[in-house]
Amino acid sequence: MYQFDHLVHFVKQPEKTMQKLQQDGIHVVPGGSHEAWGTYNTLSYFDMSYIELIGIENEEKFKEAAKQKYTLHASYEQNRRKDGLTRFAIRTQTIEEDSEKFKQAGLEVFGPEHFTRTRDDGSIVGWQLLYIGHPNAKIELPFFIQWDEADSVRREELTERGIVAQHPLGNLKLDAIHFAVPNFDDVEQIAKLCEAEILKKEDLEQNAEYRIVLLGEVKLIFIKQVGEGIAWNYMIENGYGIKKAVLSGGTEDKTLSIDGARYEICKAVK
Repeated sequence: MYQFDHLVHFVKQPEKTMQKLQQDGIHVVPGGSHEAWGTYNTLSYFDMSYIELIGIENEEKFKEAAKQKYTLHASYEQNRRKDGLTRFAIRTQTIEEDSEKFKQAGLEVFGPEHFTRTRDDGSIVGWQLLYIGHPNAKIELPFFIQWDEADSVRREELTERGIVAQHPLGNLKLDAIHFAVPNFDDVEQIAKLCEAEILKKEDLEQNAEYRIVLLGEVKLIFIKQVGEGIAWNYMIENGYGIKKAVLSGGTEDKTLSIDGARYEICKAVK
């Protein structure tokens, strides 16, 4: 079973972005270092889904990591290190089988490979990563993660550490992520491979077509513009990619534009 795991927000200084989000009522905590990649992070959890704020702390190691195709680091480098929402990860429990399935589907596959991160308190957290892609893909595909510990164990540990906790702005949940895409070919292929439900929708007023992929409690909303409209304007200014993340369950409606990313908080329905 596949679940949405986390959304990556590349920033220059994760600790400063953490402070900005905290000031707006979002619970964010220090993460730790990815020594192999020359990066470090801060984290904001919404139960078992989270937003990861990643920055560079070792230029040499990062440049080396960015040479591997389809990785997060390659994405950030190819995008001229533009801050913002970059990629997302899907959680799996069958990463070895996934690797073979994606190869058979004609995708390029790198991994799975095991990694660890050292937390600020010196403890180690481990996981496996699998990157996929295709030279003709029109969008960057998700990557896959399998944690060393089961979700139930991780939830308990993260709660005890105060990493999973109530947000000052309310009982926030990561509700949806919006993407601007040129077509739905890659979206529909990945949804099929991940056995995810996919809904079709159109908005004649906004000249847009949608594909909505359901991954657990998180909706991935892909928008293809067929004429002038909101998504068209975004595409002209930013190109294709992630437009925004939507958080539900807030104490108020609020929009945050922070370090290249847009977060929309929706008030809880009573």
